Amino acid sequence: MALLLAKGDRLEDWRGLDEFVAGYRQAAIRTVAARQPEAMGDLLAVIGDELGMVAAQNRQFIEQCDQLSARLTSIDDQEALLTLVAGFYETAYGHFRRFQSPPAFFEAANAFLAALIGMQVRTLRQQDGVELPPLALLALGPAGRFEYTRFCRVQLALVWDGAGTPAEDQLMAEFAEELMAWLRACGIALEEAISPLQPDWRGSLEQWRERLECGVAGNDKGELIELVRLVDQAVLVDEQCLASRFRALCSEQLRQRPAVANLVERCTVLSNGLGMMGGFRLNRGGPYRGRFALLQHALLPLGACVGGLCLHHDLVEDGTPRRLRELVRNGRLDVDLAERALQAWHLFSRHRLTLELTASPGQDCRDILNLDLALLSHDEQEQLRTSLETVADLQRHLHVSFGQQA
Repeated sequence: MALLLAKGDRLEDWRGLDEFVAGYRQAAIRTVAARQPEAMGDLLAVIGDELGMVAAQNRQFIEQCDQLSARLTSIDDQEALLTLVAGFYETAYGHFRRFQSPPAFFEAANAFLAALIGMQVRTLRQQDGVELPPLALLALGPAGRFEYTRFCRVQLALVWDGAGTPAEDQLMAEFAEELMAWLRACGIALEEAISPLQPDWRGSLEQWRERLECGVAGNDKGELIELVRLVDQAVLVDEQCLASRFRALCSEQLRQRPAVANLVERCTVLSNGLGMMGGFRLNRGGPYRGRFALLQHALLPLGACVGGLCLHHDLVEDGTPRRLRELVRNGRLDVDLAERALQAWHLFSRHRLTLELTASPGQDCRDILNLDLALLSHDEQEQLRTSLETVADLQRHLHVSFGQQA
């Protein structure tokens, strides 16, 4: 239960970390005492030096990320900004290469994205000479689950506190165009079909309320698929606590049975990566034939199932690890399945980031996240298989849980 007992997602925050370090130290002492007692002092010195070096490297990473975010406010040259953004990615992927910690990477990446977008929103407010209403900008999709990376196409939704008049909508549409053009220039990958450039992904709070009410009441599957994207949302910009009001509105509407049923149905039919006989489902054609589609068969179904469970049980929490802990705390998921799901999330995320280490800027994540199983050891393949079986267990649990309340 080491993962579920964690009070945070970062390795340095785990409650069990001190116990692990103490236990590791005692085990090392016992081993050396039984074999080479005279080497005890040297061993303790080596352990201390190694732990001190690792801690220093981690502190340096945190300081570098803070410095890069702080520098955003003082850069007005496009080339310098591109260099800074590239420097952040180099720092973040370098930390992952050393520590193999997806939570630390995602935390830094989401914080940097929020700092980057927040800085530009403030700049646009100052430059345009037009008073914009209070607004909130939210990331959806993978970034909305706090799993943003360089190769993630960012999905965005815009909400503001206003009357929703045609003139106001035109003003905010122009704001969105400027913001998205600037993000493109910074090299940020965008999912432009799911962005404030599209009328369906921007609006006043009341316009969003009407959109959600009509969408849920109409029970149109296609529209519900789009609206349920709002289950995953990370706040990038929040003015006058508008984001929390928007989250409450989304929760109120999306927890209704038509929306939940739509998400549950889609979650349970997603591929969990294993065939009828337990073999891996590999790509049958195309440039990645014979490889395992990590996004389609692992990351997507796992994140969707956990999000579906939280929506079904009316639990509001951000990110897969936190959602799993919230499900356990509320008695909606047993500890064993939640622990296995969290282990699966860590495994899938490590594979994802490892594949991204050698990818070139500008590549699409769907082209990157194809795993060559021949490069994995037998034990690594079995770990992947076990994690995919956990996804299947989550799908069954979601189906049964929802069916019991039909």
